[in-house]
Amino acid sequence: MKAKITMLLITGAIFFMSNVLNAQEVLTATKVVKSRGVSEYVIPEGDTFLEKPILSRGGCTVKFDNWTGFYVDLWVDKVYKGRLNPWEDSQLILPQGYTEVYCRTMGETYQWQSVGECNEQFVLKLETEDLEEVNTQKTDDNQDF
Repeated sequence: MKAKITMLLITGAIFFMSNVLNAQEVLTATKVVKSRGVSEYVIPEGDTFLEKPILSRGGCTVKFDNWTGFYVDLWVDKVYKGRLNPWEDSQLILPQGYTEVYCRTMGETYQWQSVGECNEQFVLKLETEDLEEVNTQKTDDNQDF
């Protein structure tokens, strides 16, 4: 009986730890501040062929959930990784040891940034004030005078 209780406790602890380790990190947007210098986050021009990534020992899977109505560009360690569609999610296979994740809307209005950790999930959101501002801009743009 004691062995069954011990196994049950160990199984519960493993389940709890796996949920804690794979918890989503909600990132809220900040406004992008325009600067005169060249941005270090550049979208490459032209076609670039990349080999298919393979999840192997020492690799990570990082998931992104775009909870905004904007197209969002992704960089990992200042290397462009692609674009997320509005209201969609995607995942990247990355080598272990990456240090930074940076996301920015296609129109360079909002940005998100976080330190990199293996097997993380990021939820990209806007603050409620920003959502209200976007909605009022839409209604102002749709009025005909």
